[in-house]
Amino acid sequence: MSDDHARIARTLAEKAVFFAPTKAWDGWHMKLTFILAGARSNHEENHRSGQLDEWKARLLAGRDAGDASADSTAEAEMSSMVLEELQRRKDALPQLLEAFPLLAETAAAESREQPSGDAEAEFYFADVFAFVEEYLARMVRRRINGSSATWCPRWWAHPEAGARLSALWLAWEQLRHDSGLGLSTWWLHHADPHLRVLMDPDTGPFAACSPKDGHTLYPFDPLPLEPYDPEQDPLVRGSTETR
Repeated sequence: MSDDHARIARTLAEKAVFFAPTKAWDGWHMKLTFILAGARSNHEENHRSGQLDEWKARLLAGRDAGDASADSTAEAEMSSMVLEELQRRKDALPQLLEAFPLLAETAAAESREQPSGDAEAEFYFADVFAFVEEYLARMVRRRINGSSATWCPRWWAHPEAGARLSALWLAWEQLRHDSGLGLSTWWLHHADPHLRVLMDPDTGPFAACSPKDGHTLYPFDPLPLEPYDPEQDPLVRGSTETR
């Protein structure tokens, strides 16, 4: 198993532990059940669903009992389950990244910023989840009424939002080192344009969701595509006709 696979599995496990006690866990449970079951059978789906329920119960019971190792044990268990499925099926990784599009970017960032020896990691926030929860959501305050601006509490379920917020996080980490114009540059040339798109109530990625009701089960579809056909490409066709 490659280091990238192990890193992605570990990152997913860390996030699963974070979201397990929250309302977002229902969505994670459904996606993880599908990935771990691999569409093999209804019996396997039921088995994996029960396995995840037991995993969450052990995690919460350990926390309630004051077990300091409860989180790390749960992370190791989840990582092991995911790695086993990645090793079993070649299509498991694409399915996982489609279900959790932020994992690839977060894992890649972790790979770039692995500290060597006693050197400290360069990132202030561990990942985009920490950046959004600990900084952006506290700093940016708007009247999100669905008409002038909107937002989805389950932002990480929107691939475009995840990609844009990851870009904002990485830009912030880079520009924070400039004590002069760094953060002003970040706000004016990164945060403001990205937030205008993200929070647009008509055309943004959250437009189908509601600040009051939360994430919709029917978000927008991906952009429609057709296979490339050089015969339909006016540039290719034009250059051929002039010969």
